[in-house]
Amino acid sequence: MEERYDAIVIGSGIGGLTAAVALSKVGRKRVLVLERHFKAGGFTHTFSRKGHTWDVGLHYVGEMERENPVRELMDLVTGGQVQWQPLPQAFEHFSYPGFDFEVPSDPSAYEAGLVRAFPAEAKAIKAYFQDIARVGRWLDRYFMSRLMPRPLAWLWARPGAALALMRTGEYLKARFSDERLRAVVVSQWGDYGLPPGMSALATHALIVRHYFHGAWYPVGGAGEIPKAARSVIEGAGGSVRVNHRVTRILLDGTQVRGVEVQCGLKGKERTATFLADVVVSTAGAGPTYSQLLPPLGLEEQGARAPTRVSSSLVAYLGLRESPEKLGFRGENRWLYEGWDHDATAAATTDALAGRPSHVYLSMQTLKDPKATSHSAQVITAVDPAAFEAWQGTHWRERPQAYEAMKQRVLEGMLALVERRHPGFRALVEYAEVSTPLSVETFTGHHLGGIYGVAGTPERFGDWRHRPPTPIKGLFLGGVDSTALGIVGGLMGGAMAGGAALGFGGFQKVMRAAHRA
Repeated sequence: MEERYDAIVIGSGIGGLTAAVALSKVGRKRVLVLERHFKAGGFTHTFSRKGHTWDVGLHYVGEMERENPVRELMDLVTGGQVQWQPLPQAFEHFSYPGFDFEVPSDPSAYEAGLVRAFPAEAKAIKAYFQDIARVGRWLDRYFMSRLMPRPLAWLWARPGAALALMRTGEYLKARFSDERLRAVVVSQWGDYGLPPGMSALATHALIVRHYFHGAWYPVGGAGEIPKAARSVIEGAGGSVRVNHRVTRILLDGTQVRGVEVQCGLKGKERTATFLADVVVSTAGAGPTYSQLLPPLGLEEQGARAPTRVSSSLVAYLGLRESPEKLGFRGENRWLYEGWDHDATAAATTDALAGRPSHVYLSMQTLKDPKATSHSAQVITAVDPAAFEAWQGTHWRERPQAYEAMKQRVLEGMLALVERRHPGFRALVEYAEVSTPLSVETFTGHHLGGIYGVAGTPERFGDWRHRPPTPIKGLFLGGVDSTALGIVGGLMGGAMAGGAALGFGGFQKVMRAAHRA
C-alpha cells in the first residue's frame, strides 16, 4: 500500500489532533493522522467497564474561560462542539495530617488564604506570587523562542532565566521558613510528576498560573474532544486511522518523505507506506529521534538525554451511589501522609506494598453534568523502574504476581482514602488498577511516562524540545516540544502545525482561533 497526503501526523493525542486541525483548517492541507492504539485521543480518550466510564488523562483543565486564547484554540480544534463545566469555586483541597487548605478560583483570594493560614509569612507569600508572575512572563518568552533560530532563541529567553530555572525546592527554602507552607504551595506536584527537589521553578509556575482562575471539565467527558476534533479533520478532507503504528520516518537525504506503518491488529498486521512532504511527530522527542529516525548526531549538537520518567498507579472505581453523600462537590482532593514531598516521591514504591504516602482523588461523576453513572479515580505517583521485572509481558497475559501487586495497590489506596473520608470504601462496587506498563502498552511511552520529558531545569536547555527539527519537513509536536499537560500538548500541536506552515504560521493559527 502507498498513499500520498499533504501532511502526516503521528499520534492522535491532543497535540496530534491540534497539529492536524492547524494544518487542515489554516493551511488547507489534506492531513492523515496515524494512531497506534485502537482508539483515537491519546490521554483524552475514555473507556468503560460494567456501565461506568472513566477518562484516562484529563481530570481538569485551566484557562477555559471564554475569550482566553487557550479556550479559543481548543474551540478551533473541536469546532466549538465541546462545552466546559467549571469545577466548584474551591476547586482544589489539600489535606495533610491535622491541616486542610482549599484553593479558590482567584489568585488574590488564594494569596489571602495562605496569609490567613500562615500570617508570619505574609511578606514572603506576596513575593512568591510576584515571582510566579515573573516566571510566567519568562515562560511566554521561552515558548516563543522555540520557533526562533538557535542564537536568537538563546538571547530572547535569557532575561529571567536564572529565577525560572532554579529548582523549586531551593527557591521555597530561600523564600519560606515554615515547612508546612513550603509543602502546601507545591501540593499539586502530581500534576507535573516531579517533587520540588527535582522540578524547575518554571514547571511549578506553569501549573500554578494555569489554574489561577479555576478549572473546568468537558461536558460529556474527555472523549468528546477527540470525537469533535476528528470530525473537523475529516470534514476538511483528512483521515484519522487507528491501529496504525508508525515504525519509521522515511527520508530522502535531509528531507522527510513519509512514514512506514504497521497496520491492523496483532497477528494480522501488514506494512504500508504513506507519503507526504510534511510530518509532525507527537510520539515524543525520545522515540522520534531514537526509534523512528536514523542517527542524526544530536548529542554533538548539545541535546541531552531525558533525566527522568514519571508515571502513576491509577485505581478506576465504579461507585454504587453518588459521593455527594460524603460531602464531595466535584473538587480535587490531594491527600498526603507527611509534609516532605521529596521524601514522599522517594517512597512511591511503597504503594506497591499497599502503603501509599499520598493519593489524588478525582470524582469524575461530579464534574460532568452528563455523567450517567458514578465513577472516581484514585492516583498515586510511582517510579516506573519498579516494573522492570515485568517488562516484555503482555496486557492481560501478565503473571499472577503482577495481579497480586495490583490488588495490594488497590487496597492501600482505598485504605488511605477511607482514613480521611470514612464511608468512601462502602461506595465502591467495581475497581480496576492500571500501572506504567498499561500506559506503555497503549501509548508507546517508554516505561509509561505520562508527562513527557521531565520538567527539570535541564529540560529547558535541550534543543530537541522545539517544533523545528534538523530534518526538512519534520516537526515535533505535543508536550515534548512545549510543556506537559493537556494545554501543553494543545499549544505544542499548534506550534508544530504553525511551524510547518512557514514563517508566521503559529500566529496565523492563533488568529484563526480568535476568529472562530
